[in-house]
Parts: sequence; C-alpha cells; structure tokens
Amino acid sequence: MYSETSYCYPENNATCHKFVRRTEILILLYLSAGILIGVTVFGNLFVIITVSHFRQLHTPTNLFVLSLAVADFLYGFILPFQFIDVIENCWYFGDAFCPYFQTYFYFVLFASVLNLVSISFDRYFAVCNPFLYSSYVTNSVAGSCIIFIWLLAFLYTYTFLFHTGGLLLTDWCVGMCRFAHYDDWLMIHYTLTFLLPMLLIICLYSVIFVTARRHVKAINCMMKETKSASTAKTLGIVVIAFIVLCSPFFVFILVQMLFTINSENLGQVRLALTYLSTLNCCIDPIMYALFYPWFRKSLKMMVTLEIFKSSSLMTIHPSIFQPAESEHRVTGGSAGANPSQHRAQGRNQSRAGCQPTAALMTNIF
Repeated sequence: MYSETSYCYPENNATCHKFVRRTEILILLYLSAGILIGVTVFGNLFVIITVSHFRQLHTPTNLFVLSLAVADFLYGFILPFQFIDVIENCWYFGDAFCPYFQTYFYFVLFASVLNLVSISFDRYFAVCNPFLYSSYVTNSVAGSCIIFIWLLAFLYTYTFLFHTGGLLLTDWCVGMCRFAHYDDWLMIHYTLTFLLPMLLIICLYSVIFVTARRHVKAINCMMKETKSASTAKTLGIVVIAFIVLCSPFFVFILVQMLFTINSENLGQVRLALTYLSTLNCCIDPIMYALFYPWFRKSLKMMVTLEIFKSSSLMTIHPSIFQPAESEHRVTGGSAGANPSQHRAQGRNQSRAGCQPTAALMTNIF
C-alpha cells in the first residue's frame, strides 16, 4: 500500500510521519473522496431546499428530516480536512484550527445521531399512537424538539472535549491533530453517542413495523402487498445502513482500547472508517431519490430552474408528495390547524375503518 515513509514537513525533523502512497492509489482515494463529499453536500442541500420550499412538505416529520439533512450538510464541509488528514496522515491546517475542527466534528456527528433518534420517535408515535400524535405533534412542537437537539449536542460536545480531562494532541509531532481521553470516558462517550442511540433506533423501528403489520391484519385492510414490502425494505435500509456503517467505528474503539495496533494498520482502519461514516451521511438523499417521487420531481425542478418561478410553490400536486400527503391525512390537515380540529378529525378517522393505518403504512418512514 505504501511505497515509502516520509514526513509531513520534510524541512522539520520534528514532524509526523507521512504515508506516501502510490500515485494510482492516491488518485483513486481522492477521487472517491471527492465523489462522497459532493453527494453529501449537494444531496443534502437538495433535501434542505425541497423541504423548505414546498409548503406540502411542511410537516413535523419532514422538519426532522430537514434537521438531519442540515447536520449531514454541515458535516460535508469538514470532510476535505478529514480526508486529507487520514489519507496523508498529516494535519496541514495549523494548531490553532485543530480545536475548532475537533469541536465541529464531534458536534455535527452527535447532532446527526440525535436527529436519527428523533425521526424514530416521531414515526413511533405516529404509528403506535396516531390520534395522540395528530393532536399534539405540530410543527411548533417539532421545531422546539429540533432546537433542543442542537443545543444538547453542542453542550455535550463542549463539556466532553474541554471539561472531562481530554487532551487535544498537537505537540507530539508537527502535523498532528488528535483528541485523546481516558478509556473510561471514551467508553461512556461512545455508549451515550452511539451504542444507546443505535439500540433505541432498532427497538423503535421494530415496534413500528410489528405494530403496523398487526393493525393491517386486525382490520383486514385491502392493502397491496407491494406497499408492505416497500415499507419493510425502507425500514431495512434505514436500520441496516446505520448499523453497518456506524458499528465498525465503535468496534474499532473497543479493539483499540484492548489491544496495541501497529500505527500503519491504525491509519488504514481510520481511512476505511472515514469512508464508511461519510457513506452514512450521503445515503439519505439517495434513499429519497430511490423511494419517493416528490424528491425526484423537486430535483428535476431545481435542475431545470423551475423552482425559481413564483408558481413553483404549488407546481407539484400534493399527490406527488406521497409520504407527506399520507401523513397529512393522519395528522388531520395542515400544520396550522388547531388541536381541537385535529381531535375532531381523529374521531372521524376512527370511524373510517382502515384508512389511518393504510396511511401510516404508506408513511412509515
């Protein structure tokens, strides 16, 4: 993999070791990194513009989706620094920038995880308590939850990095930017920011799927099997992608605590985990493009610049926004409706037989 070992700054004997790769491998690594960065930034930007621009998508669920897209979009801006660091094994951006980079990195990643958890809770209450959900979960409630999520992510990150005894390593050698901590604290950190959220998401989505399937069977709805299969497929992608792309990092931390790893092998693993974590941040827009007509339609409008026309706000018929439209039926109308209207419509839905559950199965994610 490596043709030789050099230094980050050849003129300085105190600099860190640099991994010099063969030219073809270096080109492949930077090309793939550029593609991942582009998909992460522009894919999530398309999601942000779509949800913000079209009124049909202004629902509590889509506000959480918007918040997740913002977190992944912001993560895309530090990816160039991160990829250069893991590919070259050198930090070229100065000691002063290192603490800001580390704070930004941990903050955005934790915010992304919290948004995934919030989406899971949103779908859980929508499926398992649809009438309570339609009465109390409004855009303002979702907005308050999102503000709390971002504040919590920032306060936790700041406390963990600067008030628990951790160290930013920049002086072991010139060209290093690493965060080091006691093993006990690292175990607590990764349990709180990854392991517990992962288990919670798996449990919630499992209950969502089982409950929705049970409702459909209990009331004998005339639901196409393809919808059920599509729902299961979407849930599987959400859960499996999160587990497959994020679990290796947690396992790596455990292995690193228990065993001594050669520095060259450590660099290889860090590189692979960086690519995996980036895939986790860019996979959501790809899922929307594959499964939801509203995203493909809005993407076409952005590419053709139709979105800049004043009439574009109502250009897409609500039926195109199948997830949002389904949730619109379940939640009882627009975000501006008051709780009494929601409750009245909820009672009407309860007399309508299987319609609420059918809508929920369509909009399970």
